[in-house]
Amino acid sequence: MKDKDVVTVVAATGEYVGRMVKIDETGIVLEKPRLITYNEEGMGFAQGIAMTGNPDPKEVTILSAVFVTECNEEIVKAWQTATSGIIL
Repeated sequence: MKDKDVVTVVAATGEYVGRMVKIDETGIVLEKPRLITYNEEGMGFAQGIAMTGNPDPKEVTILSAVFVTECNEEIVKAWQTATSGIIL
């Protein structure tokens, strides 16, 4: 994985998808982060990443990730659609 890749970050607070801006010993910075959510219809992206936060944050720093991995291509396409408004 390298900067600007779309990655999956699993943290104690949930699972996030976003474009990796930076990763080092201080944390992981994601651009256009989306929190994964599940409901009766399946998996999707939540509005925002915090209940009281900006519903469309430009960037987030995750301080305590459990792990980071490359993202499934279907999820990358869904993330691109969700963050750009362009249907792929």
